[in-house]
Amino acid sequence: MYSKKNLIATFTLFLVFMAFHAQADIYRCANENGSVTLSNVEKGQNCKKMILPPPDSKRPISAKTDTLNKSTPASDIKPVEKSKGSYDVAAAERKRIIQEEMDLEKVRLNAVQTRVKELTALPNKTPEQMKDLVALQQKENLHSSNLQILQKELNK
Repeated sequence: MYSKKNLIATFTLFLVFMAFHAQADIYRCANENGSVTLSNVEKGQNCKKMILPPPDSKRPISAKTDTLNKSTPASDIKPVEKSKGSYDVAAAERKRIIQEEMDLEKVRLNAVQTRVKELTALPNKTPEQMKDLVALQQKENLHSSNLQILQKELNK
């Protein structure tokens, strides 16, 4: 029979092993209407697994942001203070995400504006077309407003 110390040691090693190998996959899923959701579960064909850097990487900041430039000698890479480097990486990622959202909003706005122009050009509109036109104009205002808010966030 195992002694209490052996059981505790075995259990501790098991927990350390599980924590070391614990990893969450994150999936980016795009819907037909263009909205994006993030999930830890793959929810269909429109989901793509995201490849994220390790949360507490030991590499210097210049190596994290310039992974494609392999010609930089190791002697030229200077370590950056951890808190400042983490902040800079987080700020750059934030800006990238905001810019991606702005691009999506622009695509949505252009699609709505195209449909508004098509409906406006019709000489005799049915009541259903008028209803669609009003709804599209509201969407147009929403997308324009979202773009303004995202631009303000990007400028911070």
